[in-house]
Amino acid sequence: MERRSPTPKFDLTAGCLCLDFANTVDDRLSRNPEDKLSGYPELVAFGRQTGVFSVSEAQNLRRQGRQDPGEASRLFAQALGVREMIFRIMTAVGNGSAASPADVAALNAALQELHRRSQLAPEYGHAAWRFLDNDRGAARLTGRILRSAAEVLTSGDIDRVRQCAAGTCSWLFLDRSRSRNRRWCDMRTCGSRNKARAYYQRKTGRTSASG
Repeated sequence: MERRSPTPKFDLTAGCLCLDFANTVDDRLSRNPEDKLSGYPELVAFGRQTGVFSVSEAQNLRRQGRQDPGEASRLFAQALGVREMIFRIMTAVGNGSAASPADVAALNAALQELHRRSQLAPEYGHAAWRFLDNDRGAARLTGRILRSAAEVLTSGDIDRVRQCAAGTCSWLFLDRSRSRNRRWCDMRTCGSRNKARAYYQRKTGRTSASG
Protein backbone atom coordinates (compact mmCIF):
# COMPACT_ATOMS: atom_id res chain seq x y z
CA MET A 1 0.00 0.00 0.00
CA GLU A 2 1.27 3.46 -0.87
CA ARG A 3 2.07 5.61 2.12
CA ARG A 4 0.20 8.88 1.95
CA SER A 5 2.29 12.00 2.32
CA PRO A 6 0.92 14.88 4.44
CA THR A 7 -1.34 17.17 2.47
CA PRO A 8 -0.47 20.86 2.83
CA LYS A 9 -3.38 23.04 3.83
CA PHE A 10 -3.87 25.98 1.52
CA ASP A 11 -5.96 29.01 2.41
CA LEU A 12 -8.82 29.03 -0.10
CA THR A 13 -10.54 32.28 0.82
CA ALA A 14 -9.99 34.37 -2.33
CA GLY A 15 -13.33 33.53 -3.88
CA CYS A 16 -12.15 31.75 -7.04
CA LEU A 17 -9.61 29.14 -8.09
CA CYS A 18 -7.21 31.41 -9.98
CA LEU A 19 -6.82 33.86 -7.08
CA ASP A 20 -6.44 31.03 -4.55
CA PHE A 21 -3.63 29.73 -6.75
CA ALA A 22 -2.01 33.17 -6.97
CA ASN A 23 -2.16 33.32 -3.17
CA THR A 24 0.05 30.27 -2.62
CA VAL A 25 2.87 32.62 -1.61
CA ASP A 26 2.68 34.04 1.92
CA ASP A 27 4.06 37.52 2.64
CA ARG A 28 5.12 37.85 -0.98
CA LEU A 29 6.30 41.45 -0.51
CA SER A 30 8.30 40.80 2.64
CA ARG A 31 12.00 40.00 2.93
CA ASN A 32 11.16 36.37 3.60
CA PRO A 33 8.22 35.25 1.43
CA GLU A 34 7.06 31.68 1.93
CA ASP A 35 6.11 29.71 -1.18
CA LYS A 36 3.55 27.05 -0.30
CA LEU A 37 4.23 25.33 -3.63
CA SER A 38 7.69 23.96 -2.99
CA GLY A 39 7.44 21.19 -5.56
CA TYR A 40 5.29 18.91 -7.68
CA PRO A 41 3.71 17.04 -4.70
CA GLU A 42 2.42 20.35 -3.31
CA LEU A 43 0.97 21.23 -6.71
CA VAL A 44 -0.94 17.93 -6.68
CA ALA A 45 -2.03 18.63 -3.10
CA PHE A 46 -3.45 21.99 -4.17
CA GLY A 47 -5.40 20.27 -6.93
CA ARG A 48 -6.71 17.73 -4.45
CA GLN A 49 -7.75 20.32 -1.86
CA THR A 50 -9.56 22.42 -4.47
CA GLY A 51 -11.42 19.38 -5.79
CA VAL A 52 -9.79 19.27 -9.21
CA PHE A 53 -8.32 15.85 -8.41
CA SER A 54 -9.96 12.98 -6.58
CA VAL A 55 -8.08 11.10 -3.89
CA SER A 56 -7.17 8.29 -6.28
CA GLU A 57 -6.13 10.75 -9.02
CA ALA A 58 -3.85 12.58 -6.58
CA GLN A 59 -2.27 9.30 -5.52
CA ASN A 60 -1.68 8.32 -9.14
CA LEU A 61 -0.20 11.73 -9.98
CA ARG A 62 2.21 11.56 -7.06
CA ARG A 63 3.25 8.09 -8.19
CA GLN A 64 3.75 9.29 -11.76
CA GLY A 65 5.81 12.20 -10.48
CA ARG A 66 8.18 9.81 -8.75
CA GLN A 67 8.41 7.64 -11.83
CA ASP A 68 9.09 10.54 -14.20
CA PRO A 69 10.66 13.39 -12.21
CA GLY A 70 11.65 15.25 -15.38
CA GLU A 71 8.05 15.54 -16.57
CA ALA A 72 6.94 16.42 -13.04
CA SER A 73 9.48 19.25 -12.94
CA ARG A 74 8.29 20.52 -16.32
CA LEU A 75 4.65 20.56 -15.26
CA PHE A 76 5.54 22.23 -11.97
CA ALA A 77 7.57 24.95 -13.70
CA GLN A 78 4.72 25.53 -16.15
CA ALA A 79 2.24 25.89 -13.29
CA LEU A 80 4.47 28.40 -11.49
CA GLY A 81 4.73 30.44 -14.68
CA VAL A 82 0.93 30.54 -14.92
CA ARG A 83 0.69 31.50 -11.25
CA GLU A 84 3.04 34.45 -11.58
CA MET A 85 1.38 35.64 -14.79
CA ILE A 86 -2.05 35.56 -13.15
CA PHE A 87 -0.72 37.31 -10.06
CA ARG A 88 0.70 40.16 -12.12
CA ILE A 89 -2.42 40.55 -14.25
CA MET A 90 -4.83 40.42 -11.30
CA THR A 91 -2.66 42.78 -9.26
CA ALA A 92 -2.90 45.31 -12.08
CA VAL A 93 -6.68 44.80 -12.24
CA GLY A 94 -7.02 45.21 -8.49
CA ASN A 95 -4.99 48.40 -8.52
CA GLY A 96 -6.81 49.86 -11.52
CA SER A 97 -3.75 49.84 -13.77
CA ALA A 98 -2.99 48.25 -17.12
CA ALA A 99 -1.62 44.72 -17.22
CA SER A 100 1.66 44.08 -19.02
CA PRO A 101 1.13 43.48 -22.76
CA ALA A 102 3.49 40.51 -22.50
CA ASP A 103 1.36 38.94 -19.74
CA VAL A 104 -1.86 39.57 -21.66
CA ALA A 105 -0.33 37.98 -24.76
CA ALA A 106 0.82 34.96 -22.76
CA LEU A 107 -2.62 34.52 -21.20
CA ASN A 108 -4.31 34.78 -24.60
CA ALA A 109 -1.92 32.21 -26.07
CA ALA A 110 -2.62 29.78 -23.23
CA LEU A 111 -6.38 30.26 -23.54
CA GLN A 112 -6.28 29.82 -27.31
CA GLU A 113 -4.53 26.49 -26.80
CA LEU A 114 -7.21 25.44 -24.32
CA HIS A 115 -10.05 26.44 -26.65
CA ARG A 116 -8.42 24.59 -29.52
CA ARG A 117 -9.19 21.45 -27.53
CA SER A 118 -12.79 22.31 -26.70
CA GLN A 119 -16.25 21.76 -28.09
CA LEU A 120 -19.87 22.72 -27.40
CA ALA A 121 -21.89 19.95 -25.80
CA PRO A 122 -25.50 19.68 -24.56
CA GLU A 123 -25.79 19.99 -20.80
CA TYR A 124 -29.09 20.05 -18.89
CA GLY A 125 -31.08 21.66 -21.67
CA HIS A 126 -28.43 24.13 -22.81
CA ALA A 127 -25.05 24.08 -24.48
CA ALA A 128 -21.83 24.38 -22.52
CA TRP A 129 -18.15 24.32 -23.36
CA ARG A 130 -16.48 20.99 -22.77
CA PHE A 131 -12.72 21.23 -22.61
CA LEU A 132 -10.81 18.26 -23.96
CA ASP A 133 -7.54 18.85 -22.17
CA ASN A 134 -6.89 15.11 -21.89
CA ASP A 135 -9.05 15.21 -18.74
CA ARG A 136 -6.20 13.76 -16.72
CA GLY A 137 -2.79 14.61 -15.40
CA ALA A 138 -1.48 17.65 -13.58
CA ALA A 139 -1.97 19.79 -16.70
CA ARG A 140 -5.72 19.65 -16.05
CA LEU A 141 -5.23 21.77 -12.94
CA THR A 142 -3.40 24.46 -14.93
CA GLY A 143 -6.20 24.45 -17.49
CA ARG A 144 -8.84 24.92 -14.80
CA ILE A 145 -6.86 27.80 -13.29
CA LEU A 146 -6.53 29.52 -16.67
CA ARG A 147 -10.26 29.16 -17.32
CA SER A 148 -10.98 30.58 -13.88
CA ALA A 149 -8.87 33.63 -14.70
CA ALA A 150 -10.70 34.09 -18.01
CA GLU A 151 -14.06 33.91 -16.22
CA VAL A 152 -13.04 36.60 -13.74
CA LEU A 153 -11.66 38.89 -16.42
CA THR A 154 -14.73 38.59 -18.66
CA SER A 155 -17.45 38.88 -16.01
CA GLY A 156 -18.68 41.36 -13.43
CA ASP A 157 -16.18 39.88 -11.01
CA ILE A 158 -13.44 41.93 -12.63
CA ASP A 159 -14.73 44.94 -10.67
CA ARG A 160 -14.47 42.97 -7.44
CA VAL A 161 -10.79 42.02 -7.65
CA ARG A 162 -8.91 43.52 -4.72
CA GLN A 163 -5.44 43.23 -3.23
CA CYS A 164 -4.90 43.01 0.52
CA ALA A 165 -3.97 46.39 1.99
CA ALA A 166 -1.50 44.85 4.45
CA GLY A 167 2.02 46.02 3.67
CA THR A 168 3.69 42.68 2.94
CA CYS A 169 0.72 40.41 2.14
CA SER A 170 -0.36 41.19 -1.46
CA TRP A 171 -2.98 38.41 -1.50
CA LEU A 172 -5.78 38.84 -4.01
CA PHE A 173 -9.50 38.29 -3.42
CA LEU A 174 -12.97 38.98 -4.78
CA ASP A 175 -14.70 41.64 -2.71
CA ARG A 176 -18.26 40.38 -2.35
CA SER A 177 -19.14 42.73 0.49
CA ARG A 178 -22.25 44.84 -0.02
CA SER A 179 -20.33 48.09 0.31
CA ARG A 180 -17.41 46.80 -1.81
CA ASN A 181 -14.89 48.38 0.54
CA ARG A 182 -13.19 45.26 1.91
CA ARG A 183 -9.49 45.94 2.49
CA TRP A 184 -8.07 42.73 3.93
CA CYS A 185 -7.67 39.24 2.51
CA ASP A 186 -8.88 37.86 5.85
CA MET A 187 -10.10 39.82 8.85
CA ARG A 188 -8.78 37.10 11.17
CA THR A 189 -5.20 37.57 10.00
CA CYS A 190 -4.17 40.70 8.13
CA GLY A 191 -7.21 42.65 9.27
CA SER A 192 -6.78 41.92 12.97
CA ARG A 193 -3.01 42.48 12.86
CA ASN A 194 -3.39 45.86 11.19
CA LYS A 195 -6.15 46.94 13.57
CA ALA A 196 -3.98 45.93 16.52
CA ARG A 197 -1.03 47.83 15.05
CA ALA A 198 -3.14 50.93 14.49
CA TYR A 199 -4.49 50.73 18.06
CA TYR A 200 -0.97 50.39 19.45
CA GLN A 201 0.25 53.35 17.44
CA ARG A 202 -2.66 55.50 18.62
CA LYS A 203 -2.15 54.45 22.19
CA THR A 204 1.61 55.01 22.23
CA GLY A 205 1.14 58.29 20.39
CA ARG A 206 -1.25 59.55 23.06
CA THR A 207 1.08 58.32 25.81
CA SER A 208 4.04 60.09 24.26
CA ALA A 209 2.05 63.29 23.83
CA SER A 210 0.85 63.25 27.44
CA GLY A 211 4.39 62.47 28.63
